[in-house]
Amino acid sequence: MNPKRKVAQIARLAGAIGYIATDFERFAGLFLDALLEVPLNHQGTNLVGYAVGGVVDTVSDDGRIVAEYSDAGGYFERPMAKADGDLRKALNRKPSARDIFLLSGQRKRPQVAQEFESAVRTCPEMEGKTLHLWGAEEIATQLIEKLIFSDTVVRRLAPYLPELQRIRDEEAVSRLVPAPDRSRIIRPDVDADISRHLSESPVVTISGIAGLGKSAAAAAYATDHEDQYDLAIWLDAGEVRRPEDLQALPLARGGETRNVTALLRTGACLLVIDDAEPGLSTARLGELCGPRSRIILTQRSAQPGSYELPMFVRGEAQGLLDHDGAMCPADVFDIIWSTVGGHPLTLGLISAAVRQGATWDEIVRDCRAVGELDHHGQRLADRLLGRLRPALERELAVFAWAEQATCGQDFLEHVVQPLGIRKLRSHGLTAADRSGIIRLHDVVYAALSGGGWCPPERRAELDAALEAYLHAAASEPGLRLWTIGRILLPKLKKLIAAGARSAAFRYALLTVSDHTELRPELAGDPLADANALAGRSPAPLAVMAIIEAIEQLFLYDKLESEEIAKARLRERLSAFDTLTGLPGLTDRQAAEVQHHKGKALKRLGDSAAAAELFEQVLSGPSPMHETRLQLIDIYRGNPAKVARAIELVDEILARAPGEDNVTYSVLLGVIERLPWGSGNWRAGLIRRHADAIERTIVEAANVGVLQAIRAFGALGRYLSTEEPVMFGRIFKQLSEHALEGLQTDSDRFAWAEVYFEAARLPGADASGFHAKALALQESLVRPQLFHLQRRAELLIEMGRPAEGEALLRERKELETSEWLQRLMARARRAQGDAAGALVWINRALDRLRADHFRSEFLELRYDIRTDLGDARATEDLVEARVASQKDVEAARLDMRLNDAGLGRQVGSRRSS
Repeated sequence: MNPKRKVAQIARLAGAIGYIATDFERFAGLFLDALLEVPLNHQGTNLVGYAVGGVVDTVSDDGRIVAEYSDAGGYFERPMAKADGDLRKALNRKPSARDIFLLSGQRKRPQVAQEFESAVRTCPEMEGKTLHLWGAEEIATQLIEKLIFSDTVVRRLAPYLPELQRIRDEEAVSRLVPAPDRSRIIRPDVDADISRHLSESPVVTISGIAGLGKSAAAAAYATDHEDQYDLAIWLDAGEVRRPEDLQALPLARGGETRNVTALLRTGACLLVIDDAEPGLSTARLGELCGPRSRIILTQRSAQPGSYELPMFVRGEAQGLLDHDGAMCPADVFDIIWSTVGGHPLTLGLISAAVRQGATWDEIVRDCRAVGELDHHGQRLADRLLGRLRPALERELAVFAWAEQATCGQDFLEHVVQPLGIRKLRSHGLTAADRSGIIRLHDVVYAALSGGGWCPPERRAELDAALEAYLHAAASEPGLRLWTIGRILLPKLKKLIAAGARSAAFRYALLTVSDHTELRPELAGDPLADANALAGRSPAPLAVMAIIEAIEQLFLYDKLESEEIAKARLRERLSAFDTLTGLPGLTDRQAAEVQHHKGKALKRLGDSAAAAELFEQVLSGPSPMHETRLQLIDIYRGNPAKVARAIELVDEILARAPGEDNVTYSVLLGVIERLPWGSGNWRAGLIRRHADAIERTIVEAANVGVLQAIRAFGALGRYLSTEEPVMFGRIFKQLSEHALEGLQTDSDRFAWAEVYFEAARLPGADASGFHAKALALQESLVRPQLFHLQRRAELLIEMGRPAEGEALLRERKELETSEWLQRLMARARRAQGDAAGALVWINRALDRLRADHFRSEFLELRYDIRTDLGDARATEDLVEARVASQKDVEAARLDMRLNDAGLGRQVGSRRSS
């Protein structure tokens, strides 16, 4: 998740909200309707939009929610008199309200607003009530985080906030449904057939030969029925090969990603899978749909139960061939009809050729030359495209250069201008595709092969145009770089493999590639590339290309082994020093170099040097929240850095997603790290930010951000015993995922951890949750040491200690890991071997360095020594209580000590 992109999106919206002016109240009412999803009565304006005096602007039907809106300037200037007046009006007129929203079109001034909110909280009238004081940035954040994924909301707010629709539409990765061709032949019978199929089943397959208009029919249906769905999603060929692929497929809007399956289950979504794989199971796809969602597939091969799209009837074909008042002669039409029938694409090419100057006699000769329609119109298409070549060679050369049928619309406009795109469309050469993508019909693209459509001089011209485009896109916060990088990824690989060393090409390639699909030879040699820059001002993207190469190569090398990855990273480390010494670096570039050098040092085990660099970044002109996250990693286990760690966590968790560059990724990263901190600071932070933690996990998880489950899985190990009520609240709000839908080991392990810890809750179905956790654990493809450690612990908890022990004894780390040794002690004790268990727990305690876990180890040794009848076993219980850094654990130990008559002894030890 790119924080710069998201923050820029929010900033753009916040600026646009400030210009809504007198329509702000209507906009704000629609905004709250969409956000709160409860019946609201908007009383503040009349039917023609004029303000109604003396009433609260918005009141929920149950009276628990009230809202006041203001577009007045100076709203957040001391003493915030307008806000104070709006609050008093709401309290006086609706004293039973529990949530009070004060919305302004102005940007909030944080210090002034905080003073106001602090004063309000002390008012007796506010007891039991919550104030939501939002300015333009807070409203923009809610739009980006929660509402931009609803096309219905975007449509309703766009008249007041056009920037919201622009942000959505500019993102090709948002998988928007393509707009139908305005000149298309309207086919009400086809629309009715698709509607009937979808009323009978959640999934319909539209089948037919190439060029029949399957994609166009799906796009037309989505547009004509847009009011039935909150969201329409368009997926390309190859993106979904089996239903489970949808589980891991992201939908990006406004800089954030959501899981497609989660949206299908919880909303009213129309999903179109264009050119779907023949074996894609419609029955299993249907199981993914919630009651209001539907799926349309387009396929060339007909399947049982699919809707076979009909060819044009004679009247439709005649209408397509007639143009500008000129009729296709009847005898010519008969020849065309007998040759191609009602094949829409071929008829469209004939019409385009005639509009471009071909005579009807020439068309007749073309038809007679090819005879019957062959290869779905390919032979005739070749001849017709040849007639269009003088008018369209410049435009079609781009696709021949790219060696693919698709191209980003924005880049295509860059090289052929909007007129060129209009020419392609007006000649019927393009097929329906998602927003921001121009795709040639397969038949048209096939006709380009071997035709010399892109000579060498044009190729060089387009290479240079792509480089210039990437430079421009990389300097912007939007998605243009990511979009064209993904679309032209095969072309980028070919250019770099052929020797093109443009930093822009490499940076784009590395930015959009996952490390698992990386070809190392294309990433270059970061050390050599950095040395090549020494002493001169770097070209645009040269620095970031080297940083990205180091990052991606380390992750790629880790797939081989941790040791190899570290050794190679150590060899590349001096590249950062070379980059730091380059003249002309911007503040952001310098911060990025220092930040990534710090990450490298941290990965290599030099935490002190890494922390020094991170602190320099935070004290410099371009601080980053990602740097704070790295410092929390380093400081959380250091008693001398407790205060600084708390400060860093507070700086992040005190902000909402989107505020001051804070993204879900950063928030969840902090949450994921909290369980590993010492009890001296962890408990207070979790309680202080409990609401923010719960809200972040639930919101992110339920829209498909799987990092949320990883964060909850880690934090849950602490919450399940220390804050079980909080754990239970979060767990109940999560949507469970099917095992087969989890694509990575980390996601499977995260859900295994959630189920494992859920089994500890009072009254939980422990055996059922244990079974789910074990199934997920056993499905891991490449389990790591900690994964196996937790599986062994799970087996012991399930009453299968022998299996847990067998798993532990397979690990060479058993001789050096106190965590595995502690589990061996548990496994031996559970099998009646207390003497053997004592040996293992003694070894574990000798190795233990994490003081905040010492109480757990000592309590286990107390139980083992008690089994052995050791009269001095209570020594360990006393020590465990003294060492405990968890409140609930300490209370349990107190009870055990009181039962043993040792409570005063512990109090004495602790005070000393």
